Parts: sequence; C-alpha cells; structure tokens
Amino acid sequence: MTKTRNRQRHHKGFTLIELLVVIAIIAVLIALLLPAVQQAREAARRTQCRNNLKQLGLAYYNYESTYNTFPMEKIDFTGATPPINFQQNCNQMVLPYLDQVPLYNQFSFNTIWSDPSQYTLTSTNLTVFQCPSAPSKESRTKPSSVTPAVENPTGYPYPTAVGGYGVCDYMALSGARASIWGATGNTIPTTALSPVLTLPGNAPSTKENRFTSVMHSTMSRTIANVTDGLSNTMMIAEAAGRPAIYQTRKRIVAPNVVTKDGWGWADPGFSGAIDGSTDDGVTINNAKKGNAPLTNATACPTGACVGTCFVNCVNDSELYSFHIGGVQVLMGDGSVRFVSENIGAMVLAAIVTGDAGDQVGEF
Repeated sequence: MTKTRNRQRHHKGFTLIELLVVIAIIAVLIALLLPAVQQAREAARRTQCRNNLKQLGLAYYNYESTYNTFPMEKIDFTGATPPINFQQNCNQMVLPYLDQVPLYNQFSFNTIWSDPSQYTLTSTNLTVFQCPSAPSKESRTKPSSVTPAVENPTGYPYPTAVGGYGVCDYMALSGARASIWGATGNTIPTTALSPVLTLPGNAPSTKENRFTSVMHSTMSRTIANVTDGLSNTMMIAEAAGRPAIYQTRKRIVAPNVVTKDGWGWADPGFSGAIDGSTDDGVTINNAKKGNAPLTNATACPTGACVGTCFVNCVNDSELYSFHIGGVQVLMGDGSVRFVSENIGAMVLAAIVTGDAGDQVGEF
C-alpha cells in the first residue's frame, strides 16, 4: 500500500524588522542623492544664467559695432502727451540683436514704457532677461498687491490684467556710489566723477557721486572711454527677484514693500549704481550728490553710509542673486565672472569703475 504524506509549503517573506531595515537603507540613499540632484539642477540653472549674460553682452557689442558707442542706459524722449519728458532704456535699444525685431518694431518709443498701450509688449517674458535660479514671475510680489498699491511712475498702475511686466533679473551698471568708499573708511576719489545730464525743466546738476562703469545712465560711452580696461570693468550684473524685495535670503512681504524700480526689462530703472547696505539688507546707503571735489564729509554725512555689504544682502538695484556664495557679472570684454559675497570693497570698487585709474586685484 502506497502511503502519501501531506507536505506543508513554507512561503518565505520579509519580517517586519527586515522591512524596516530596507526602508531605512532606501531613506539613507535618498538623503545622500537628493543634495547631489539639487546641486546638479542648480549648476544647470547657473549655466543658463551665465549664458543669458553672454547673450546680452553680444547684443550690446553688436549695437556698439553698429553705432560705435554703447547705448545709454536711459534715453531721453519727448512725447506728444503728458508725461512730455520720459525715458526708455537700453534693453529696448538692443532688442533687434536679441532676435526680437518684431517686438522692437511694435514698441512706441514716443510713448512712456508704462503706458497701457504698451502693456502687450512690456508684459512679454523674454528668457534672456530671467535667471532660472530666481523665483518665477508668478511667485513674485506684485506692486498692485501691496497696500497701498504702488505705481511706477505715479499714474501708471502695475499691469495685473496681463500678468505684470516681463521680469528682468539683471541690471546694467551705471557705476559705483561714493558710499563704497565712505562706508568702509576709505577716501573717496576726487576724479572720474560722473556728469549728470537732466531732462528739460529739471534742476541742473553738474556732478554726482557716481563713478561710471562701461555704460552711463544718460550719456554715450565708447570703448575708448573705459581706460581701466574692458576686462577689468563690470558691465551687467544680477539684481534678481524684482519687484519683490529680498533681504539676505528672505522675501519681505509687508504693506507697500516692493523695489523702487527694476519692475521689468522695459523699466528705465532696471539699471543701477552700487550703494551697498547693512548686513541685514534693511538700510541701503544713501550717499549725497555734490559737485567735485567730493569729500567723505559731504558725500557721507552721519547716517548716510552705514552699510558695508555689497553682494547678496538686498536686491533693490544692488548686486543680488539666488546662487550660493555670490553673483554672476558680465565684464566689459564679454566674459562672465563670479563675484564672491566676500569680495573686498576696494576690489569691487575697482572692477565697477571704468576710468578711475584704480588697480584691480584678484576676485
């Protein structure tokens, strides 16, 4: 007689402890890999930001090749209706060299940039003006959302209906203010002060405390004017995140808190001169204007020049980026350099000024 035996089948599986160990290992691997992935993404964004600056440099040099001068940062225009006197900026001048001929042809230079008739154009987002590391246009504080709503200029509300102005994370450098020297205890130079040209009807001024970079805010500059050398002089730099206010790494959300200007690539106030601020970014230096010779006492009276931070402390027309450790800048020769947050004030002054005769150190 054949005997049969019942065999029990045993299924192998994970115990609870083994499962927890596997989960822990996976968590550790993710923790190790995530920073590397984030760093790789930021490296790609930083490279694109660098390429944007190079494209802008090529556009400005193509303009210079055509007209034998760099464009003025702000160009004076006279319109048929109020405001009679207003300004357009150099970004509009170089649109044809950024493959934006249709945009250039449609733009009315005889109408102020912020007029509602220009909204379709000025609200256009151009990737060459936006650093990928900076917040998206949609996530930035809108001047129309603060209390009370801010207008730029007065009488021209922010175009919320069309999504706001096309952003600009870069600024053309019009120079360095006397506060770089005054706030750091250095003697303000008495040469290379920038002449000021004013719109008709405004009070005349002969000099101010700005020491010019490659371009000038209200007058033409040529390559020959940059006697310190194009490779030693900054031309365009990051001032990212506008019109939202960022102090250190925090966005300031409060009533009536947006940048004074730099609201878009068409805003004449997108350019700026470096003033510096306190380390927390709350107080921006306010060196006074005056005729040459300018002294520390006249340019920086008590309370005017109190901050010694010049990189990544505040983005209101100051050097500011969302990269770790510094900002990217376009030099006058078309190269892109990375300027550290820890750069010395006098080294920064040397690479911002184009004809002050100062010596450039390592940076």
